[in-house]
Amino acid sequence: MRQIERQPRTDGENKMGVMPVNRLLVTMALPIIISMIIQAMYNIVDSLFVARISEQALTAVSLAYSVQNLLIGVAVGTGVGVNSLLSRYLGERNRDGVNRTAVNGIFIMLLTYLFFLVFGLFFTRTFFKW
Repeated sequence: MRQIERQPRTDGENKMGVMPVNRLLVTMALPIIISMIIQAMYNIVDSLFVARISEQALTAVSLAYSVQNLLIGVAVGTGVGVNSLLSRYLGERNRDGVNRTAVNGIFIMLLTYLFFLVFGLFFTRTFFKW
């Protein structure tokens, strides 16, 4: 009897287990790369337009961009860590670990929000030139 060789499904929920590594890297990394390019281009175009106003305006945009990058870095780093831990617990079918990780992830998100809120309300005045 002849065996039929099955092709791995790449449209299912577990593409990381069956898709070739090179194709997986391209399909998962390309959207992130495009997003980062758009973010950088936004900063460049914004800087070009604001530079027409004044040097102080360009300085303000440059300082705001670094704070924005810090915020994005903290949020993405925390999100990736929480998602990794959630995936591990989901794979183990550990409901208690999933629940704890989700609650702690939301708590960390709220702490991050409060930190950047306090920074925005009280410490951005140091960026102003009176």
